[in-house]
Amino acid sequence: MLAGVVVALAATAGAAWLHEIRPRSQSALQTFNARAEKAQLPALTADEERFATTLWAVHREATRSAVALSFAGITYQTEDRDAQAFARKIEPLAKFFHDAEMQVRAMSAPPSLSKTQSQYVDAMALYANAATEMLKFAEDGDSQRLQVAHSLDVKASEYMLRVGEVLWPGQYKPH
Repeated sequence: MLAGVVVALAATAGAAWLHEIRPRSQSALQTFNARAEKAQLPALTADEERFATTLWAVHREATRSAVALSFAGITYQTEDRDAQAFARKIEPLAKFFHDAEMQVRAMSAPPSLSKTQSQYVDAMALYANAATEMLKFAEDGDSQRLQVAHSLDVKASEYMLRVGEVLWPGQYKPH
């Protein structure tokens, strides 16, 4: 039995080795090269870099606040069913997202990044609306509001990730 296992392992290793050393087809190499070229985005201009740097200050806190918003909902659902404590966690996050929306809206983005700026403003508005729904839930107990908040949160997260791919490609994505 042991001999059979050793032979099977040797055959598997040999097949893997042969697969790795065989020449690649031209189409496989072209596909690989196309993916590598697509992954390399053009460098940002000086104006774009200034905008990205300015937005990063908001983005750093927005990412932390988005995670805190999600965890507040998860904690409420799984551990602590205290609606007042839940509201106390959400209130500062709601204020942050509202203020961040206004701050990003007021930023001067180069024309090439106006769509990116708009998408980030939309993300902050979605997070603010999610927080508002969570606060309404804390008042009236309508669990449907948590489902709406979750949907808004997911959409906002997707928007932030898209902006991040434009401005900070390769950034670690906690969501």
